[in-house]
Amino acid sequence: MNGNINILILNDINRNILKYLKKKLAKIFERDVIISKHVIIPSTLFNDEKKQYDGRKLLKFLTENMTLREVKNINLAVFDRDIYKGNLDHLFGLASPFPKIAVISIMRMHPHFNEDYFSEGLKKRKAGRFPLLVKRLNSTEKKLYYERILKEAVHGIGHTFGLIHCSSKNCIMYPSIASEDIDSKDITFCKACCRLI
Repeated sequence: MNGNINILILNDINRNILKYLKKKLAKIFERDVIISKHVIIPSTLFNDEKKQYDGRKLLKFLTENMTLREVKNINLAVFDRDIYKGNLDHLFGLASPFPKIAVISIMRMHPHFNEDYFSEGLKKRKAGRFPLLVKRLNSTEKKLYYERILKEAVHGIGHTFGLIHCSSKNCIMYPSIASEDIDSKDITFCKACCRLI
């Protein structure tokens, strides 16, 4: 496998999450991981009716604005807002094998996720009153949150290699509809998926 992994920061991602991803992804994929740049997301990608960002449009925007260096590498965009695609109410992420880019939405992975709470938090955040995630996580919740983010990052990067969803429930490429699905998966690729990478 060639190329580095670039982490693109969409909005306001906690530095500790970025450091954690950098360290863990470098170990899992045995390649350099670079925390690349902040990307400003246009408000036109936000669907006022759904109160979410359109995942397809977001992926298209990121793809169209990649540098030549980024096109040569693997890109992981980490977003702190909710995304959807078509008829799917929400997504943890989506990806493209060319150019190699995966987008993960960490909002619903949060252990305290509750739509009303987060909607209210977003309104207050826009008014500049307080950060979106106002409840502090205890050590168990933090570990769970970070592991969910890592698993979806690995899953998304798997898609950039052309992997499809796997039927093995323990494989990292098994699809996740709810955060509990993420929790029940291993962080590794099954033997069948490993052979395809």
